[in-house]
Amino acid sequence: MKLLLTVIAVCCVTIVQPLTRQVGGKDVSVRQYPFMAAIAYARQLIGNGAIITPKWILTSASAVYLSPPSEYNIVLGATDFYGHAKWFEVWNIFKHPEFVGWDNNIAMVLIRGHVQYSDTIQPIDIGMLWPETIEVTMLSYGRNEDDTTHLRGATYTLISDNIECVSLLKEYMAKEIIWQQHGFCLIPPPGTQQGQWFNDAGAPIVAHGKLYAVFAFTEHEGGVNEGSVAMRVASYLGFIQSVMFRNISGLINN
Repeated sequence: MKLLLTVIAVCCVTIVQPLTRQVGGKDVSVRQYPFMAAIAYARQLIGNGAIITPKWILTSASAVYLSPPSEYNIVLGATDFYGHAKWFEVWNIFKHPEFVGWDNNIAMVLIRGHVQYSDTIQPIDIGMLWPETIEVTMLSYGRNEDDTTHLRGATYTLISDNIECVSLLKEYMAKEIIWQQHGFCLIPPPGTQQGQWFNDAGAPIVAHGKLYAVFAFTEHEGGVNEGSVAMRVASYLGFIQSVMFRNISGLINN
């Protein structure tokens, strides 16, 4: 299992403690989830997203926080990030105007060129329901306990109930996202040990063929955790539609 090492100096002795670097779950094929997009910066994996139209990828703002947009690529049709895939240049990136590192952690990526749909490249519809609890699959190319970038699906539960969900979070800013109905708690199955890493950012979270959320952050990056935060996509339909409407010229001209 791939380990990250946290080095703690105590007096004159160095103690090395392992932190598990994992997503959990199992390898899956992009043919099962053809809406998947990998996000690369300077040709290196940095995040994930979901195809929602032939020109637009929905992701988290934390997956596309670096500049300039021209250094990004969108990778489609890949079962492994380093395997056979179609690479697209990015025309522009639109992060939520009120993204401050925690809340409103959502963004839209406009692809340069035209995506041709196939059996490994397809859009996904947004889930319009507001479930209190729903079992979901989180999909990511992020490095896992086997140190690969193979697409993986991990089972979680999304929870919007304030009391049960918020009790699992430690930081006030994380709790506030749930209170404001901007996000869900992302809970691993009972008895399992799962966690997320930075390049899991923007991972689509789906159920019954619908996109309900994108992975935002965990309070314990790189280690096993009891709960993380995912942005509730249905809460941001206004942002999504306004970005697409205001950039119609970009769709025509690139």
